[in-house]
Amino acid sequence: MNATWHKQHVLPKGASLEQRIAWHREHEKRCACRPIPPTLLDQMRRDPAIDDYLAKVSPRIRALLRDLRDTIHAIVPEVEECISYRMPAFRYDGRIIGGFAATSSGCSYYPFSGTTLKTLANHVQGYGQTKGALHFDTRLPALLVRKLLTARIAEGRGRERKPGLARSRTGRRPRSTAPSRRSTVDK
Repeated sequence: MNATWHKQHVLPKGASLEQRIAWHREHEKRCACRPIPPTLLDQMRRDPAIDDYLAKVSPRIRALLRDLRDTIHAIVPEVEECISYRMPAFRYDGRIIGGFAATSSGCSYYPFSGTTLKTLANHVQGYGQTKGALHFDTRLPALLVRKLLTARIAEGRGRERKPGLARSRTGRRPRSTAPSRRSTVDK
């Protein structure tokens, strides 16, 4: 136990949910002498912004998306909710592994990858889709959701780069910090 940290960071009595979450997250980094209470852990993983999002859609769509949300939590209990690209999304190991949105004609599931749906082409044949979205208007089977999440997590792990192979956003290797030959040539 890190007694110094605990003396400097006392959780006030009657702390709000946000204060409790912030304290426990910091505690987990600095001390971690005890686990986060399970009830608080569940609340930490659910983003209230997603509840707000779901409250604005039709009851039929809301039911489908809540079911998908619960299925994702059942399959990957460690997943954290967030908002990404203005839609509910799920983060695992620091990476977005999926998300959903209500559309005018139903719902869409987004794997946040251009290759996940290609990889599972045989499993998603009966659904409308674009390169990055799977469209549905009935409940997605839990087995399909499991395959989508498993494939996306595997892609994320495959993308981890080895040291020295970092690339910039343009896909090129970063320039060397060593002086170029031109700068050493006398003028």
